[in-house]
Amino acid sequence: MNRIIIKIGRPIAFAVIAFASSYYLFGSAFIALALSLIPLLLGGLGVFESFSYTVAALIFVAAVIWAVVPAGTKEFVKQHYDAAVKEFVAGMPDTKKTD
Repeated sequence: MNRIIIKIGRPIAFAVIAFASSYYLFGSAFIALALSLIPLLLGGLGVFESFSYTVAALIFVAAVIWAVVPAGTKEFVKQHYDAAVKEFVAGMPDTKKTD
């Protein structure tokens, strides 16, 4: 009975950790849900368990590191991210056909 609880509880716990951490990092529930399915499904099926738990742990570590980064650095990263996205979008070809 104890093994069954651990076999079911561990993937759920890692999925919750991955969801909360990725939601903090990305601010999107869809991305957080998609990333939390990795440890939930793979851990629940018993395949690639170490890979799935490693993914959840890396997301958690990234969220912890991002939480302790100073606000000035976060603003600097946000400015450069916005500039890179703007440049990328400006370089995209226009797919709209004007007839």
